[in-house]
Formats: sequence, C-alpha cells, structure tokens
Amino acid sequence: MRLRIVAAVLIALSGLAAAQEPPKPAPKEPAKPPADPKAPVLQIEKSTKPAADCVIKPVMTDDELRACGARVPR
Repeated sequence: MRLRIVAAVLIALSGLAAAQEPPKPAPKEPAKPPADPKAPVLQIEKSTKPAADCVIKPVMTDDELRACGARVPR
C-alpha cells in the first residue's frame, strides 16, 4: 500500500517538474549547403529593341517570332 502511494507521489512530482520546464526554442533553419561550383550560372542579357514591329498572330513564322524578341534557332 505504501509502495503505491510513494509511486503515485513520484509520478505526480515528475509530471509537475516536466510542466515547469521552460519551453525549448524552436530549431533554426538548417544552413544552406555551399553552392556547387559546377552548377550552371544564371546569365542575364539586356534585351534589344526589335528591328521590325511586333504583331502577335495565332500562327507566326520564325522571322516574325524573332521580330518579337523570341530566340528561334536557325
């Protein structure tokens, strides 16, 4: 009987101690891995003004697409 009372008191005390612990801070975001030196590099080029007027049509030729700034392989 005494053993049960002692066990109940210990369980209650352990729960009380756990309730009084300060909350743990949230884990920080993991550090980003270093960039792969062989990875392709983004290249940005300034667009130029098209030589001809650009008119959008449902069906366009390669030359019309190029006039609108598209890069169509020749």
